[in-house]
Amino acid sequence: MKNLKDKVVVITGAASGIGKALAQQFAKLGSHLALNDFNEEGLLETVKELQSITSGKVFSASFDVSKVENFEKFARQIFEEFGCVDIVINNAGVALGRVSIEDVSYKDFEWVMNINFWGMVYGTKTFLPLLKKQPEAALVNISSVFGIAGIGNQGPYCASKFAIRGLTESLRMEAMIDFPHVKIHSVHPGGIKTNIVKNSKWVEENITEEQKEEETKNFEKFFITTPESAASTIVKGIKKKQSKILIGKDAKQLDLMVRLMPQGYTKLVINQLKKSKLFN
Repeated sequence: MKNLKDKVVVITGAASGIGKALAQQFAKLGSHLALNDFNEEGLLETVKELQSITSGKVFSASFDVSKVENFEKFARQIFEEFGCVDIVINNAGVALGRVSIEDVSYKDFEWVMNINFWGMVYGTKTFLPLLKKQPEAALVNISSVFGIAGIGNQGPYCASKFAIRGLTESLRMEAMIDFPHVKIHSVHPGGIKTNIVKNSKWVEENITEEQKEEETKNFEKFFITTPESAASTIVKGIKKKQSKILIGKDAKQLDLMVRLMPQGYTKLVINQLKKSKLFN
């Protein structure tokens, strides 16, 4: 899909981070946008900024992606507004602070899975019929390097991102057989300079605000790629029809490490995390 002008692009989680950067880049390319975020104020700010840089239409709706009925309403509104959908990017996601699999509550585990995984499932299944109607289309699901390697004290987040990867790769095979004109993309960002850690839901008991701040700073040392650079890589990947899009040098290195050392990578990651004071 080389020409993105006048394409209708759906992006969830567009109030900040990669989602916002994607909206900005598609806007500059002349695409029409249908944007979502749970943060209504942030979403409206994104829309306001886009209006000064795009010739395309911008539609937005604030809702919780973990509710399938919200997606179904969103799809109906988009079809009424634009008449078609060309690209869908399931980007919305959340994270927990450091917590072990033993200690995490079922409620918090389900919260992560409902937004990260089920939000992607709902976005995929709701829009896939519309994408199939187009002569050329793309479905983009944002996983993570945490969907490539399992990381301690991030079990729920890893589970959601591995699940996204698995479903996306399964769908890719189905698409190649039954509807090859729809390209399926799995995206794996490394450390991106977003607020996902600051906005994480901390569930560890007896942790002070000072400890949260210190851990956040330690974790953010791994954030080496800007959202703008990540968005640019995704757009290029869509144009080049890349099925697996790795973002950042760290993502490429970890992907290679896991493929070369499917068992040994765990010790290497532990050593790195200990040096960064992220693993006691």
